[in-house]
Amino acid sequence: MKNLRLATTGILERVEALSGRPIEFKPDSSLTLRATLQIARNGAPAHVLRYRPSNEPLDYWVAYQAGYALRLFVLPTGQRFDFAGTGAAAGEVETLMRTGQPLTEGDKATLPQFAQMTAHWALLNLRSFAIGIRIDQWLADEHPELGDLQVAGMDYLQQDSLQLLSKRFGSLSVPVTLLAPVAACALYADRLLGKSVYAIPYRAAGVLDGGQQLLDILDSLPADPSFDRKLVDSWAAAVGMTGWFAWIPYKP
Repeated sequence: MKNLRLATTGILERVEALSGRPIEFKPDSSLTLRATLQIARNGAPAHVLRYRPSNEPLDYWVAYQAGYALRLFVLPTGQRFDFAGTGAAAGEVETLMRTGQPLTEGDKATLPQFAQMTAHWALLNLRSFAIGIRIDQWLADEHPELGDLQVAGMDYLQQDSLQLLSKRFGSLSVPVTLLAPVAACALYADRLLGKSVYAIPYRAAGVLDGGQQLLDILDSLPADPSFDRKLVDSWAAAVGMTGWFAWIPYKP
């Protein structure tokens, strides 16, 4: 992958050194994100960084994805865990939606499918948003040379996340409690970038208090990667997602 800034290549080299595996680069025009890093597991010879071909600099997206790997590999081997669903999430979402909003017969017919999609989204965002805030703070603190790209990248992510507020399947919508991690990220983006605009839509949707609660939890815990599991578990408890996932020992 060409044209990465020196800071970005340094971050990738650190991932390789800590993990003992190289990083392979693969262009992928089908990605919705600008870049994603698949960590090597179960004997895979390399990590795979897929990126969407673009004329725009991809350093923020690459460094951000590498941040998740760094937070895993700086930990001692016995403290490295993967995040995995338990299979309970979709049923829990379905129950939540049956008790939280009146349903038409059409809604009832499509509810299992919508609950499955919502559960997948909620689990993905629970972990990625909680730890992602730590990564953005680390980038801001330790790699200010990427600051211009970070501002643009975070703005893009915030605009993309707004779609979740209007996500519908017929008359079904995402339960308010499950939007709290998204609201927490909006509050954090405002704080880091010195803005006051990202949180406004979440206030109007009635989910800002839940987001503030999660941000307060994050602020109460040390930023060291050894606390990442506790952070995710604490967020899960606050939004009613305990039991939806498990921590599985990472297998290199």
